[in-house]
Amino acid sequence: MINRLIAISFLLSCVSCVNNTKNLAQDVRKEMQDLRLIQADQSSTINELREEVRQLRGVQQEIQYSSSDKTRELEQTIEKLGSRVPPPAGVPESLLAADEKKISTHSGTGADSYKLALARLRAGDFQNSDRMFSDFLSKNPKTTFSDNAYFWRGIIAKNQSQFNKSVLHFSEVYQKFPAEDMVPASLFYMSEALQDSGASKDSKFTLEKLVDEHPSSSYAMRAKVILGNK
Repeated sequence: MINRLIAISFLLSCVSCVNNTKNLAQDVRKEMQDLRLIQADQSSTINELREEVRQLRGVQQEIQYSSSDKTRELEQTIEKLGSRVPPPAGVPESLLAADEKKISTHSGTGADSYKLALARLRAGDFQNSDRMFSDFLSKNPKTTFSDNAYFWRGIIAKNQSQFNKSVLHFSEVYQKFPAEDMVPASLFYMSEALQDSGASKDSKFTLEKLVDEHPSSSYAMRAKVILGNK
């Protein structure tokens, strides 16, 4: 009898264990399902956040592009307005405008420094303009604009009544760049600097050299008029 009771008790205990195991398994499955739901929600949230970030980046890029375009437009407007300011007396505006147009098609450090030197010249800031042209020549001794830089240094010195220095810069144009287009203008303004310094004979000789060597230039025509009046 006792053994039977023990057996029954054991069986009941086993049944209870089985039920507990089933309940535990059900609880585990439920928790796993809950975890999957949570993970799905998190994945959806992460994807939504990623999409928002992507959209925000797109908006940021649009703003940057728009800002860059507006900056370029502003720079171009300032450049146009600056070119309308007449240069000081004694600075040939037609040559300055032609040089500004010519350098506008170039880019790079050298071109930027040359543009700035021209802008300072147009503004009448002779001291800084001359310094910038000098710096440009030290770094770019033989370029398309080197003869132009010497010419403008000559103009600046002439406007400051530094006639000997002016003659030196003008002479560097035709000595170092005899085939360049700034030679006729350099000879013409060199003759003016010589005349202003009191060297009338040298001034006349320079005009004659201009007429002989560059007869088809507009400056040769002007030189002929001056020589005819002397």
